[in-house]
Amino acid sequence: MKSRIVYILTIMFMSFTIISCSEDDDSANKNISKDTDQSSEKISIGDDIKGDIKIKINSASATNEQPGEGIERSFDGDLSTLYHSDWYTSIENVKTELVYNFDATTPKIDYFIYYPRKGYGSNGRFKEIEVWTKERGGNFVKYKDFDLYGSGKPSIITFTPGFQNPESVKIVVKSGVNNFASCAEIEFYQRGEEIFDYKKIFTDQTCSALKPGITQKDINKIEVALYKSLAQQIYSGKYESEFRVQSYKPWQRPEIMAEINKTSTYSVRDNPTGIYLEKGEELACFVGDTHGQMINLTVQNLEEESAFDMAEEYPITTGPNKFVSKTGGLVYVSYLTNTATEQPVKINIVSGKVNGYFDSQKHNSSDWTRLINAASYRDFDVLGKYAHLTFPTEKFRKNAPKDGLALINKYDDLVYLEQDFMGLVKYKKMFKNRMYFLVDYKSNGWMYATSNRTAYVTATLDDLTTLSVFQKDVWGPAHEVGHVNQTRPSFKWAGMTEVTNNVHSLYVQTSFGNQSRLVTDGVYSRSVKEIVDGKIAHNTSKDLFNKLVPFWQLKLYMHDVLGRKDFYKDLYEYFRTHPDPSTNGATDGILQLNFVSAVCDVAKLDLTDFFESWGFLTPLDIKMSDYGDSQFTITEAQVNKLKAEIAAKKYPKPKHDKIYLITDNNISSYK
Repeated sequence: MKSRIVYILTIMFMSFTIISCSEDDDSANKNISKDTDQSSEKISIGDDIKGDIKIKINSASATNEQPGEGIERSFDGDLSTLYHSDWYTSIENVKTELVYNFDATTPKIDYFIYYPRKGYGSNGRFKEIEVWTKERGGNFVKYKDFDLYGSGKPSIITFTPGFQNPESVKIVVKSGVNNFASCAEIEFYQRGEEIFDYKKIFTDQTCSALKPGITQKDINKIEVALYKSLAQQIYSGKYESEFRVQSYKPWQRPEIMAEINKTSTYSVRDNPTGIYLEKGEELACFVGDTHGQMINLTVQNLEEESAFDMAEEYPITTGPNKFVSKTGGLVYVSYLTNTATEQPVKINIVSGKVNGYFDSQKHNSSDWTRLINAASYRDFDVLGKYAHLTFPTEKFRKNAPKDGLALINKYDDLVYLEQDFMGLVKYKKMFKNRMYFLVDYKSNGWMYATSNRTAYVTATLDDLTTLSVFQKDVWGPAHEVGHVNQTRPSFKWAGMTEVTNNVHSLYVQTSFGNQSRLVTDGVYSRSVKEIVDGKIAHNTSKDLFNKLVPFWQLKLYMHDVLGRKDFYKDLYEYFRTHPDPSTNGATDGILQLNFVSAVCDVAKLDLTDFFESWGFLTPLDIKMSDYGDSQFTITEAQVNKLKAEIAAKKYPKPKHDKIYLITDNNISSYK
């Protein structure tokens, strides 16, 4: 089985040298002298892996399309254009069928690839679809149902066995992101013929190990250069198998836990290969049984514009695959499923260059020196149990020359602490993916968090790769991870985007043995003066740290004074498991009142005096500017209703007065 060339560029022929041995010389063995053996040189791919045959689409039609974004844009060979359903009509209400027709000379279709729109927009990415086939002269017959989950990654739909004598393929889009349907490109393929029977020499389809008893004489008889060179390197013990040959486990689609936990999404780069490509370089790999799963190779070059969102994606199938990278970069395996319980997939990447990576779950401190010193690409992947760093190689060499293990362990601590604080450990809802920290070479900012990653400009990375500095000044990364973990909308209403994430920052900062920023920056006194003494509404303060104080005081009082260490864990779980109150698209004020109610319910205390002091129960009607404008309204009637509801629950008042004056330094006076 041969895989297609996804992008046809100039095919690069890489030179190689095969050991010259007589076919009668069975004494040739794995101890061939390093002085004469050149089997570790690059393997030439050339035409020894044939690209699959792309099937021409003669015509197509759609039952629902936006003028100017018709079905013809889904097969124009341009991934920057797209088909889109009508902008003003939900596909739930209008039948959306895409039909592709083929020439009478087309003998067979083995699979097709759906390319969703890339970049910042996700509207219309396919979710649930039906695939129908029509043989020439026949009627449409339903083939199968598929769920593409609204993924931004290409998906392969395989016909097993191949679809013979095809006239048309119909795709019925039953659901899509935001109830639209869109398609950047769709391509149909017929697999090429095998030019070499791997079973003669190799143990399996990955061509990563020789069958028992294979001799130099057997290798000399191989007529296909790629397989001969590969077999020779393996036989001679020169093949770089540590990173070229790996079994990749599935990882859960990060959207699943994000939906359960009401947060943003964790990483989609959990399977680094340790291989990189130069721009325009050909990559070839042999793939084992994919167990019917959709698997892509992702090429990420962080010096490209929109590097993460626009990373190259190449679907792969069982057997040989090859493509040519337009940008070059580090290669990752994207193997995402709903449960992450599927079998691992073994892949042998025979071209590209080895960069390696460090994984704390299988490497040790002595491996660190070996791996970081051998790395030859600009960036390097460092993996922990909960964290994943992709930072410049030289920053690791300069600032963590001997012990990257201690560094990644500390990042693991950061991620674990935040998840534990949120109750994800207690309630067994920890994220199934790692938190991704990566360099952003193009940003004009400092640090930021968004879907699937947190990102850092190069000016920050000396501090972030120096363990002693990172441990003392962890605020920035903890703040960005806190953004990903913000429970929305019940703990992230208008005005809180840069506030409630910092409860996480404070928790990590103090857990790392550092003094609270609210103390060192003199925030406590000024916040009380502005909000409590000034009797203003909490959300009218322009000082984000002043607004942060009451949230941290809840931690100090409940956790440290009363000894109820699970308070915030239980509060987060309350938000995860209770329906979010409807704001009716009008105001986020109801979310703030809901927070007050939830805190009292979880604490089993009437804390209305505390919240009144901090202006949470002060009527307000303003336009909030918080990454966009939102109306924020709290009425006196709503406040009175809330107070009555809490009073009716007969919770006791706290034993301590003026909780609004508690700080990290005066906890003992409240005990």
